[in-house]
Amino acid sequence: MSWISELLKDLLYLLFFDEKARRQPIQKVELMVEVSFETFVQVCYTDATGKYRISTFTGKKWSTEVLLFDKREVMFSVFVNNHLLRKDQNMIMIKKVNNEIAGKKRIELSETQQYEGWFRLS
Repeated sequence: MSWISELLKDLLYLLFFDEKARRQPIQKVELMVEVSFETFVQVCYTDATGKYRISTFTGKKWSTEVLLFDKREVMFSVFVNNHLLRKDQNMIMIKKVNNEIAGKKRIELSETQQYEGWFRLS
């Protein structure tokens, strides 16, 4: 029954989205990941309703926008796979709030481990 209540919450959110947009200012959060080589990456973040989302991609770049109706923190973490143990590789995580950089982190990836866990940007 839990999934039904979550579905109803999402439907109510969509039905009243326009009404909320007229009453409150919207805060736009943009999340971006850039990897120096093509690989498999997982991105975990909280969406507009506060739910955790995991997005996966294969490549070098990923981005998404989250529109908020109140000021709150959007969680953002990345899991990157260096399965070929390439040397001198890095990843950049960027968080923009209303088109201004709120956080940026450059991470040097290990050449001896395929993965190092989840990297988080606060």
